[in-house]
Amino acid sequence: MKILYGITKSNFGGAQRYVFELALEAKRQKHDVVVLCGQAGKLVDKLNENEIKVVTLDNLERDISIIKEVKSFFQIVKILKQEKPEVFHVNSSKMGGLGALAGRIAGVKKIIFTGHGWAFNEPRPRRQKNIIKFFTWITILLSYKTICVSSKTRKDVRGWPFIKNKLILIHNGVSNFDLVKRSDKTFTVGTTSELHKIKGLDVLLLAWKKFIKKYEAKLIIIGTGEERSNLENMARNLGISDSIIFMGFVENARSLLSNFDIFCMPSRSEALPYGILEAGLAELPVIATPVGGIPEIIESGRNGVLVPVENDEILFSTLVLLAEDKELRKRLGTNLKSSIEENFSFEQMVTKTFALY
Repeated sequence: MKILYGITKSNFGGAQRYVFELALEAKRQKHDVVVLCGQAGKLVDKLNENEIKVVTLDNLERDISIIKEVKSFFQIVKILKQEKPEVFHVNSSKMGGLGALAGRIAGVKKIIFTGHGWAFNEPRPRRQKNIIKFFTWITILLSYKTICVSSKTRKDVRGWPFIKNKLILIHNGVSNFDLVKRSDKTFTVGTTSELHKIKGLDVLLLAWKKFIKKYEAKLIIIGTGEERSNLENMARNLGISDSIIFMGFVENARSLLSNFDIFCMPSRSEALPYGILEAGLAELPVIATPVGGIPEIIESGRNGVLVPVENDEILFSTLVLLAEDKELRKRLGTNLKSSIEENFSFEQMVTKTFALY
């Protein structure tokens, strides 16, 4: 088949990784693959390294600009008519909306949309949320099928008119990977995350200030994003910079999970984060919040611990609990690995996704 994947940004967050891994697998299965994305970035670099054709849209970016959206829309229509894909798999809100409409106009047979979490679940003004909901509904209507990466993301939209039969649940999936040998025995809490406000890393810093008063430890934050400078400033203002390492983007970051004793993801909003799936395969105990599809991965007390959103005090006490109980950490990590291997494999995700094509 000729498959064209579309996504708004070309950094390397969870949605971009999803596109990259599906494109790579499609190429491995001898399909003709093209990826369409906004501007240059790490995703483009990785696709070029693997000799997958990439088309970039200079006007497509996350921020709203009517003129740029119109230009991008007509570019997408033109590219679709040139490439003539049998499947156009769009990802992210903006590429989803523009791409689904462009796909209809260009006569693409199958338009698949993956909802990597809904922007209307993020902290925003009510009017803005309602506008986003309307355009999300239009995108789902225009698509042949919409993949929801968690039961929660499907539940959020299932009651909307005329779309119930268009929704299909396909969890994100991960494959086994190699871990580097641990080089530092200092007790370490860590996370792999885009540095955005919805990830709740400011809450983690508040909890961390209390934690390092009791323990000699370090916090490693792997990832890039618009909140990096704010988080670094916050750490300085709290007087905890010496115990925190902001590593930025790291190639194959998951291989470094062996250096963590606890993985922490105190998000305000999520869909189904790869970070927790990878931490599970690395047999790490996970502390997370019960948002989005996270409770579909973590059963609190059995294979991880769920703490309330925005509550640095309970996050702190949970860090203390796990820091002082090595056997509990081991049990939670072992149970989570078994759950990930059984329910969130890459093979399951690929099989179900390609069946839609």
